[in-house]
Amino acid sequence: MVDFTRLDQYLDIDTKQYHDTSLESLNAYIRQYALHVPFENINVQNGWPLALTDEAMMHKVVDEHRGGFCYEMNYFFKHYLEYKGFEVKALSATVLSPNGWAREGSHMSLQVMIESTPYVVDVGFGDMPKFALPMDETSMQDVTGSYRIHHVDATYYDIEKWSDDAHQWQTRYRVLNAPKHLEDFKDGIAFNQSSPDSIFVQGLLITLATEAGRNTLTENHLTLLVNGEKMVQDTTVENYQTLLKKYFDIPEMTIQTFESS
Repeated sequence: MVDFTRLDQYLDIDTKQYHDTSLESLNAYIRQYALHVPFENINVQNGWPLALTDEAMMHKVVDEHRGGFCYEMNYFFKHYLEYKGFEVKALSATVLSPNGWAREGSHMSLQVMIESTPYVVDVGFGDMPKFALPMDETSMQDVTGSYRIHHVDATYYDIEKWSDDAHQWQTRYRVLNAPKHLEDFKDGIAFNQSSPDSIFVQGLLITLATEAGRNTLTENHLTLLVNGEKMVQDTTVENYQTLLKKYFDIPEMTIQTFESS
């Protein structure tokens, strides 16, 4: 069995203060994870297998100072929260991008119950708040924006973010409110790992929450969002490894996206 105390230490969790199944403790775990573990698709870009076991993810996160994408991150975090005593469900979701709906049910989200009240938790999406979202449609503010849950019907609910430009709530993804297992995502995993139509195959994406916003790196740019202001610089084969360490704490490593460009 994987030793989750290693993750506590890596995330700098105050286990004396946060040790129960309260919302306060849940939010502390989410916050520390989001600030320490990047959403990234380096394995896909390098043609390496995904880390779909707790042992593989513990090594990837704690030993390699890396992260992953939804199947890796959320399933690992699900087991971490269960280790802490929480009741957690993995749910399938469909992402809505500017180009339309992505492959149906190919995203994994989490739902955590606290005293019979459900909350949405997602450390594997790349743009979510550093806390659990209540499912009562309350708007919640993080440094990166306002988020809420919108119930579509008895079966589906949407994760929404407020757009200042459009002056309206915009759907990030739609969740099927029915528990799933990792094997239920088999087709989505295969698609996102190897299909040329997958955005994770098409390009590099590394993003990490910060206290003031978010750092995001692609094969073209590094974007720093700081208190609502964006700063952008080019990424190149000469500077990307320096940027990985400085802004994501990822040690020097080769990413084929840059080396083959």
